[in-house]
Amino acid sequence: MINLSETLTWKQKFGLLPIHLRPLINDSTFVLLNGGNGDFCLQTENYDDLTPDYYSKSWSSSTKNFLVLDQGLVKIFNWEKNVYEEISQDVVKANFNKFYQYLLSNSRRSDKDVVPFIVDIFRQMRNLTREKTNPVEALNLLFVLLSSLEDDYLDLDENKWNLNKVDIPDNFGFFVDKINKGINNIKPEFDIIIRHSAGMLFQEAQKEVFYFSSQRDLFGGVSSTLETISSSYSSIHYTPPYLSRTIVENALRQLDLSKTSLKILDPSCGSSEFLVEVLKQLRELKYQGELEVIGFDSSQTAINTSNYLLRYEQRTIWRDQLKFKFLIVEDSLRESWDNDYDLILMNPPFVSWELLSNSINRDAVQHTLGSNFIGKPNQASAFFYKSIQSLKDGGVIGCVIPSSLLTLDSYKKLRDEISQIISFSLLGKLGNFVFEDALTDVSIIIGNKPKKMSMPTLLWTQNQKGVAQEALRDLRKMSYSNELSMSSDLYSIYQPLKFPIVKNTWKPVSSSEHELLTSLDLLVAEGRLSTIGQIFKVQQGIRQGAKNIFKITEAEYSKLSIKEKGYFRLVADNETIRYGQFQSPKTFIWYPYDRNGVVLKTVDDVIKNAQFSYETMLLPNEGLLKKRAGITEWWGLTRPRNWQFERQPKILSAEFGSSSSFAFDKIGHYVVERGNAWILNDLSDENDYYFYLSLFSSPFFDRLLSIYSKQLAGGNWYDLGKMYTSQIPIPEIFRSQEASEDLNKLHSGSHIYARLVEIGVQISEGSFFDKRVLDDWIQQYLYPRI
Repeated sequence: MINLSETLTWKQKFGLLPIHLRPLINDSTFVLLNGGNGDFCLQTENYDDLTPDYYSKSWSSSTKNFLVLDQGLVKIFNWEKNVYEEISQDVVKANFNKFYQYLLSNSRRSDKDVVPFIVDIFRQMRNLTREKTNPVEALNLLFVLLSSLEDDYLDLDENKWNLNKVDIPDNFGFFVDKINKGINNIKPEFDIIIRHSAGMLFQEAQKEVFYFSSQRDLFGGVSSTLETISSSYSSIHYTPPYLSRTIVENALRQLDLSKTSLKILDPSCGSSEFLVEVLKQLRELKYQGELEVIGFDSSQTAINTSNYLLRYEQRTIWRDQLKFKFLIVEDSLRESWDNDYDLILMNPPFVSWELLSNSINRDAVQHTLGSNFIGKPNQASAFFYKSIQSLKDGGVIGCVIPSSLLTLDSYKKLRDEISQIISFSLLGKLGNFVFEDALTDVSIIIGNKPKKMSMPTLLWTQNQKGVAQEALRDLRKMSYSNELSMSSDLYSIYQPLKFPIVKNTWKPVSSSEHELLTSLDLLVAEGRLSTIGQIFKVQQGIRQGAKNIFKITEAEYSKLSIKEKGYFRLVADNETIRYGQFQSPKTFIWYPYDRNGVVLKTVDDVIKNAQFSYETMLLPNEGLLKKRAGITEWWGLTRPRNWQFERQPKILSAEFGSSSSFAFDKIGHYVVERGNAWILNDLSDENDYYFYLSLFSSPFFDRLLSIYSKQLAGGNWYDLGKMYTSQIPIPEIFRSQEASEDLNKLHSGSHIYARLVEIGVQISEGSFFDKRVLDDWIQQYLYPRI
């Protein structure tokens, strides 16, 4: 039975999170949050207030609709449309999903919302006052502007509002009047704005404050156009409210809230999106203990914003229960952290090694990670490791991290170390569409200290815009409904049978991929399947060391003498292979090597045997070629790869691709450059290559790549190198007759082997073949029980 007045109903049905609209006033008015679009206010009891201003409350909370339950009716107040509707509660219950979709259709963001309204006034204020490019002073004026909704701005108590000394410019009263009037007779309510819209508001303000050009319109009036320039600072990738909300919610589930005190840290706090959110949710959970909140950031504007917001929380809600401290630092990693935190929440800076500003920052990353990394770590990995070390026993971490930390081999030592310290309760891969200003592949982690025997909930999403919000909403729905899993074509949420799922990584996969992987592991354990690494040598292609100097076109090649042609080979790279064939036009590369190594051992040998190439290709670039590191002969390639010296049959693949990125080089004509060569360890017949070409060209192999390999942003493309493909299970056709009855069918002469060889030949020749039929054969005979 649907009970509309129970917030649990909305949690379970739609994955909405109810937060009290004004926690100090009553217990029956909520903001129901779903990730931005579709948030609305709900009042479960009607009051005898003759002038309830529902429009002001919903506008101030960044929602469109205010719902009131009253005497069997659902009353809907939509401030944007300026309409009031009544619907029978029985009708709503009978059409609950349709009703919610109706609310969503009338909840889209607009430029009339409270956040763009205030930001627009802020822009005009800065232009009119000719305020210089001082972001600290600009934010201070915004704090005064907001505080004027509650107090006289000419007589503000700086201690009450936690403000620094502010010089009020001339004509400031114009903007105070403007914000107090609101829009269309809808008045802003300060408490609701600060409690429910501050996250979005101050993130937008942070983007605006750094640089601007004073603008006037054509007639000399105030313009709201503000020219901004991106600036790199610690909070540049702002945490969307829906994400911080989910991380906090799931972190608090792991925390012992019977403790008499909690110590909380955000080491890259920005505008304190996480810290304000955790205070809000702790209030909802009726936490009674003391709170110590600490934040670090390198931006003074971020620190000032945090102080302003936390002071309001302290003054209005928590009072003596809350103590907070925010520190401006050059680099949080260089600071000494306490080691007794109950809760650490963060979205650390996602700065690659190459983009770290100086050697001091790099030293801080290296010092923090110690021996737990190979190569060039992302700064976020050091924040993650230091945070885990700073938790007390019983402590919890909830954070955003780059997905590379879950999968790259260079982080394996770090993953192994962390796995001995904490247990995961939630691990989710959200993809490239989380941050508005970056295409970083994002994941989230909720972890507990110390290490316990437990299985995490995994969340996997398709790499598409909007999917992360939908998946996180269903994560909440699943939790409140006590469901074990949820799955769709776009995302999966479940507990795996084992973790890690993919060997040596923390990679989340979809539930269907998890089922496939479980079946594959069983077939490998039974000896019915081997791995690519056991059957093939997967070799990396050559490196020229000087881009395209050594390459010539087919037309240029045709003009060479027969002798000089012998020092060139056809080259295969990312652009060469499509759908099992080598594409035209063909390109040739200088390759003066045979089975014994370099053929032209001196410059005189080059001039004597390849004079045209020397004079047109090598000599004009001699200086550049000699500067290459690690070369023996300056006229040769930097890494010619000695396994290519002798011509041999091999499957070639692109460096990055899919099942359409493989082809068979029967004679060994090609030298692979930006790509890989797949050479059988035990070749009994060249038809074996056609057999495996069929397998690698199948849609089923794309499924295997999606599990084991690294997916690239922007499409179904995977890294086809040895690092990511060596563990993929495939049948081995060289086993003894006693090994497996199923695999006996694969030996030369069987109809299955012969059919797949035939399809491999068709692929190589460009003949039509039906991929669905190929998949049926492969799954039925090569991967039984899958």
